[in-house]
Amino acid sequence: MMSHECSAQTIIEMRTIAKQLFTTGVNALASAVSGTVQLHPRTAQLACLGAVSRAAVRYFETVLAPHAAIPHVKSVTTSELVARARSAVYIEGPVAIIFCRTEKGQSNEHRALSFALEVERSPLHRPWIFLSGATGHRQCRSGSAGAIVDAGTCSWIWPSGKRSGVPNNPSSFLAASGDLLPADPMSSYSMSVDLIILR
Repeated sequence: MMSHECSAQTIIEMRTIAKQLFTTGVNALASAVSGTVQLHPRTAQLACLGAVSRAAVRYFETVLAPHAAIPHVKSVTTSELVARARSAVYIEGPVAIIFCRTEKGQSNEHRALSFALEVERSPLHRPWIFLSGATGHRQCRSGSAGAIVDAGTCSWIWPSGKRSGVPNNPSSFLAASGDLLPADPMSSYSMSVDLIILR
């Protein structure tokens, strides 16, 4: 069992790495769609996923990118992401699970907070981070690219212990807890990255 201080330091380090990996994906996507050539969404998605996966190998013993070779894969739900995290808990050493998606749906902030609430109801019993971020223009209107959450997010947002589910606009809650990701510059292409880190 980790001490509180050790666990807090671990979470800070995991958050830093997660943000670096997200930035790697943003940069890879910017390179893939620069100029007048527009790539097929799946091609850009694979470029982003490949860049994040290669960068993750430097930090993690196990890197899982479940849909890397599956064309036109449907976006996974938050419950499916939690199930993936739960099954990876038994893998020894640091683990990264990476998903990229182009489908529109709930905001990345909503997705991140949903993940945190679901894991809080049934803990992973291991330090974890979940980042859900969008590159490009899709969420820049909200002033954020998504959110990064951990086991302490829900208790920070709802200190009284009452959980009423994910609010319609979770951005203000996540801003208060310091969990919003700053938006990257506008671009002509949007990609979402979901990243689960286990230590």
